[in-house]
Amino acid sequence: MNSQQLVHEFEVLEPELQKQVFDFVAFLRKQQLRQQLSKRTVGEYKNKIHISDDFDAPLGDDFWLDQS
Repeated sequence: MNSQQLVHEFEVLEPELQKQVFDFVAFLRKQQLRQQLSKRTVGEYKNKIHISDDFDAPLGDDFWLDQS
């Protein structure tokens, strides 16, 4: 089915059915976007994140008392 046939089939539908088709297409696009965003690649954040050597060291009183 080509684009012109699809447009014709859409145009002959009643307005309520056109809305359902539109909503379904929007749903499919959102689903596709979610799948694209959820794909991760190995090493994607390499050299972009740094964790300090003292990351898990206790925080001093000045931090907890907001005296920075």
